[in-house]
Amino acid sequence: MEYTVISNKKVCGKVKDEKLTRDDILSAGGSVEHLLASGNIKESTNTPKAVKEVEAVQQVVDTLPVFNLDNEQGEKPWQE
Repeated sequence: MEYTVISNKKVCGKVKDEKLTRDDILSAGGSVEHLLASGNIKESTNTPKAVKEVEAVQQVVDTLPVFNLDNEQGEKPWQE
């Protein structure tokens, strides 16, 4: 997803009206939610819908539990 800097302050190395991505913000140690809430950035209006959907799916996948298929003896269930 792309965001546009709307404040007069420099945000993650970008100035007003420049665009940045979620990865730009996170790699600079910032928080997308905090920057949105504080009014420093806004969502770009021309961000493709597919990008938003991919990010939404990624957030769901990140919250799913991970199952370990190894049993205690180190044998795989499909090995005999």
